[in-house]
Amino acid sequence: MRKIVSILDKIIEWLVLALVACMVLGNFWQIFTRFVLNDAASWTEEFLRYSLIWLTMLGVPYAYSRNQHIAIEFIAQTFSAAGKRVNQIFIEVLVLFISVVVLVAGGIMVTMNASGQVSPALGMPMVFYYAGVPVCGALMIVYTLPRLVDEIRGGKKNAGVEAN
Repeated sequence: MRKIVSILDKIIEWLVLALVACMVLGNFWQIFTRFVLNDAASWTEEFLRYSLIWLTMLGVPYAYSRNQHIAIEFIAQTFSAAGKRVNQIFIEVLVLFISVVVLVAGGIMVTMNASGQVSPALGMPMVFYYAGVPVCGALMIVYTLPRLVDEIRGGKKNAGVEAN
């Protein structure tokens, strides 16, 4: 499973890099057409909005896999070793629950509800826009399960891919 997570990390890393590069180019084009050509491109704002959403939906699981997400640890630091382990298991179960129920199940419902709709400027199906939510949920599940199993088995710290 760790090999899959490592490969997935690399794929997400490259997708995020490509999205950021496309966003920079799109933003540059928006500025150029607005201030130099005095005729703003109509598609760039929508493109940047969709790109930012997908960047977020890919960045959340990527940061989680590397233990670089926001964490409030000052309370957990007061726990005993066993308490820290129970706390970590609780967190992983909670993340798994939210990923399955809210992101995957809820995301699929919202995505299916958007079928047949098309974005105004790009003419892109809105399903593509909303699909980022269940994709994020599926990635979170892939990253959470090995961490949860490792935590239950022995309480290994940083059960996911080690942070660089």
